Amino acid sequence: MPPGGKVAKRLSWYWQVEIANAALVPAGFVIIAYLNGARLGWPTFAALVPGCGLLIIGGLYWRGKLHALQGDKAALDKALAVADRFDRPLLLLTIAACLLAAAGFIPPLRESDGGERWAVLIAALLALAEYVNYYHRQLQHFDNWPDFQRLITGRGFRPAKMAVDLAAWRAARQKRQAA
Repeated sequence: MPPGGKVAKRLSWYWQVEIANAALVPAGFVIIAYLNGARLGWPTFAALVPGCGLLIIGGLYWRGKLHALQGDKAALDKALAVADRFDRPLLLLTIAACLLAAAGFIPPLRESDGGERWAVLIAALLALAEYVNYYHRQLQHFDNWPDFQRLITGRGFRPAKMAVDLAAWRAARQKRQAA
């Protein structure tokens, strides 16, 4: 068992999957569009940006968490500093993606390609789910048995792990700055 136990064993591959998904999700959109004869334009790719950014932030966070479990707290501090720095920009990009998705369904602004409208909407909703999942409430419960049990027993959505760590990191930073 690696230092950090079962959690470290899971995180040793999990962070890599999150970062890989930053490339795989857009690739999946392109493949699905190609197979359906649809064309994706700038609105879809613009709507994918915040979700990809959030996947990278999440991957860096889980990598930092893994290293912290193995005794290197500095790696987690660095990941949290990046998460803090990109919190507002990613929120604004996520809101912009949602507005872009909504605009695609307003008749005067609606483009003729329905596939593009739906791709933008799905990308925007994925970004919104990732933002909430990392910065607020844990939405993902399917990759870990205890989390899934919590969900099906009705105990609700707990604060996201990164949100808890980020709040503590921000409080410690404010305390250091005040001193």
